[in-house]
Amino acid sequence: MDGPYPSFSIAAAATALCFLFALWFLRSAFGRPRGKGTCGFECAIGRRETAEGGMAAGEAEAAAAAAAERQAGGSMMEQLVPEITTHALSYLDYTSLCRLSMTNSAMRRAANDDGAWKTLYHKDFTVEQDNIIQVNGWKSYYAATKAIISVNAEFYEIIRQRSLPAMSHFWLQADYVKCIHGSGELFMGYNAVIQSWAIAFNWVLGQGALAGQGVGFEIRDVRARVLTDMAWVTMKAYVDVDSGPFHVTNIYEFHNGRWYMVHHHSSVMLGDGDQGQHNFFG
Repeated sequence: MDGPYPSFSIAAAATALCFLFALWFLRSAFGRPRGKGTCGFECAIGRRETAEGGMAAGEAEAAAAAAAERQAGGSMMEQLVPEITTHALSYLDYTSLCRLSMTNSAMRRAANDDGAWKTLYHKDFTVEQDNIIQVNGWKSYYAATKAIISVNAEFYEIIRQRSLPAMSHFWLQADYVKCIHGSGELFMGYNAVIQSWAIAFNWVLGQGALAGQGVGFEIRDVRARVLTDMAWVTMKAYVDVDSGPFHVTNIYEFHNGRWYMVHHHSSVMLGDGDQGQHNFFG
């Protein structure tokens, strides 16, 4: 009976040693702190953040360089004598000057300079209003003048096309509107004025050479004066019918967001001893 017990004790001891060795191995493999050599997931994240930070820094440097370049251009403009700046900007047209004002703050200040817009107004329109103080500035007045001249050009396009509906929409529906055609006839009130244009368009159709064609105009020496809600335009009109040329004055009023004609007056330009020939247009 004494034989088997020593063998059992040896086996139990061997099993216990194996278990302890297994515990030591697991602790060594998974419980040991990581050093520099074992990077793992945290190092991968760190490398990515470092790379992204480098890219962000590069983009920031590029943006700063671009801003510095723009600022250098603006500073150069600011350092110029105002008279030189105005003279340089006077070579730009309306569209170019507006685009320049959208580049940066320095260029915007230069492009919005009242002297530059006054110079452009004189170049594109007239110097007749040189001594007038523009309450809202010359840029605003330039835009208003450009708008009323476009409206005035639309009036002559309506005549070219002989469009009575368009002419009816062009005039203000009021009893104080007046129209004096090149024939010297005066028409007062909206209905009488529109009826006079119907007669004028029919008169054109009755001219053999012009039958089925529009009326051709050449407009010269256009001058405009614009107030808050009123504007008048003077010009010389050369017509392709057997008469003229004409002195013309058109007066407009601003209602409900748009300009309406309220007065049209045309008269034949007379030379020395010339009695002229009369018709409806001018």
